[in-house]
Amino acid sequence: MIRIKLATHKHPLYPTPWVSRCEGCPRRGGYVKDGYRCYECAISFHKECAEAILEIHHPSHHAHPLSLVLEWQGLKYCKLCGEDLFNNIYYHCSICDFVVDTACAKNPPPNVIEYPKAHEHSLVIEKDLYHPRCTFCGGGTRDMYYYRCSLCSLNFEIRCSMLALEIDYPYHPQHPLKILTKEEHHFSDGKCLICGEELGLKVYHCSICKFTVDVGCVRDPPPLTILFPKAHEHQLNLTPRKISFVCDACGMEGDRSPYSCQQCYFMIHQSCIDLPEIINVNRHEHRLSRRLHLSPGNWECGFCHKNVDWSYGAYSCSICPNYVIHSQCAIQNNIWDKLELKGIPEESHLEPFKVIDENLICHFSHEEHYLKLNEESIISGEGIRCEACVLPIYYQAFYSCVQCNFILHKTCANLSRKKRHFSHDKALTLICGDKIEHCEMCEKYSQGFKYTDFQYFSIDVECAMLSESIIHESHPCTLYYNNNTYIKCACCNEGGYRSFSCDDCSFGLHGRCAALPKTIQHCFVTYDRRFCCSGEKAAKPIASPIAVAMYPTLSVFTLMIGLVITAFFFIYEATSSRKNCSLKV
Repeated sequence: MIRIKLATHKHPLYPTPWVSRCEGCPRRGGYVKDGYRCYECAISFHKECAEAILEIHHPSHHAHPLSLVLEWQGLKYCKLCGEDLFNNIYYHCSICDFVVDTACAKNPPPNVIEYPKAHEHSLVIEKDLYHPRCTFCGGGTRDMYYYRCSLCSLNFEIRCSMLALEIDYPYHPQHPLKILTKEEHHFSDGKCLICGEELGLKVYHCSICKFTVDVGCVRDPPPLTILFPKAHEHQLNLTPRKISFVCDACGMEGDRSPYSCQQCYFMIHQSCIDLPEIINVNRHEHRLSRRLHLSPGNWECGFCHKNVDWSYGAYSCSICPNYVIHSQCAIQNNIWDKLELKGIPEESHLEPFKVIDENLICHFSHEEHYLKLNEESIISGEGIRCEACVLPIYYQAFYSCVQCNFILHKTCANLSRKKRHFSHDKALTLICGDKIEHCEMCEKYSQGFKYTDFQYFSIDVECAMLSESIIHESHPCTLYYNNNTYIKCACCNEGGYRSFSCDDCSFGLHGRCAALPKTIQHCFVTYDRRFCCSGEKAAKPIASPIAVAMYPTLSVFTLMIGLVITAFFFIYEATSSRKNCSLKV
């Protein structure tokens, strides 16, 4: 697939067969054939807007050339049509502050329309109307300019002025379509038969066939045929009617106007025409490629854990032969990083350390000294902690600096420099903990190592080591990460999102509770963690040198010993001072 870098946008753009909403100009609705799409920003451009030249001489402003503005410079309004250009690119004269959008720069609206189709009288453009509405479609904004009939006091949007009250529509040649108001199209399902969007205040309708389309799809209808090899090798034809079908690209049902191949009975949603070909998702470490179909067998989606029909399109991993994911699951906003990777080489793997010998390494977080592996010595106590996870070392293997007090668990020293984590759509990079930061998953603050996207998201390494699916001793079923459903945690009894939940029942655990260590060490006792679920009693401590009932007595006894020692010290100091004074005399 062609990957294009244009001056009008900061990211690479990919061809798409049509555009319904362009970020380069104010035109909205309908279909404009040929354009470009940025997956990362989830926006599209008309072909002529994306390929706009950087400087023009325009007949509406002879005095100076107009330069293309690509970045936000405050709210501007087109001097020719009045549209606000909040997110659009536009042409601007810095001397006169003259502004014109890219659509009007190419096709400026006339001052007078002598023979409009929407009205029997001529229409004149008006720039100072107060809160007008389009008589034809009922839409419009207060800032845009309108064509006005001074005889009838009627206003028309520029794009509506050339639409007739009754039309011959090429996608419904049997009968003409008539314009109806919102109150008159109660007989439809409330959606356009072509694009599936909610109908506006005015629609075109055939009462004989119950065929209803919105004004946008009449103004800019979709192409009747397309040849787009990314979607299918043959020509695809639009079927403009209500029809139940299953999309061959994603395996989901549809109810209207698919594109189909007459040679091989292939059918596809309009929205699936330009699915990305190679992507990364945060549920898997490797790239996934779009397949027209899978090999016969039983497949389970790596995101929703439901069955994947092998005869329809899906995404799969070439390295892990058993990993697949539904097409629609793969492109969800919280799963996919919005990058089309076809034509982009894979990044080289960064090792967390260099091996010096069998027991020495040079870790990226402590390059000034070597770290030595210790698998035999036992360190107990809360004072000696791992620099990465900030947990005590206890009895685990660790690396310690040969010259200073820097220590890492062996497992923490082997953490990947880059990681894809189910809690964020972008790839995360491991960094040293130079300041106290908040973990987005468990909501704790720590100064340990972090995985971050270098923008606004970071998690600590303890949460980063959690898998998307976990087996937890508090529940017999597998728990899956879920950030879309409000769940009451079985551990802390509080509600929230970003939880691990069971697909078969209402059981769930917050991420911070699922990450709690199984064993904790207290100064007097080592506790084994147990969750009290469904009325169960908490487990007793598994080890204790002193009976729990003796703790109050022990505390009083320890306090008495301290007081006796303190009193003895003061008595000693007082008597020794008197003796020294008498000797001097």
